Amino acid sequence: MQTIKVNKSVKANFRPNTARALYYSALLSYNGKSAASYHKAMLANPPKLPKSGKVENPTGWLSWFVRNGYITIA
Repeated sequence: MQTIKVNKSVKANFRPNTARALYYSALLSYNGKSAASYHKAMLANPPKLPKSGKVENPTGWLSWFVRNGYITIA
């Protein structure tokens, strides 16, 4: 099971009410929990929808936050 760990030493300064800020805010509540539970919850109730109205795949957000050092998944 892969667990989400938020990197507290990296300061997250996102513009308010953007998809990035809302997904990060949701991600903070999953610190120490499984990536699968985050994925399932974001598919069921995403914090923000794009203009197309289709739910985005949350794995894209997870990988973006990992690549930029905001979280680790182990």
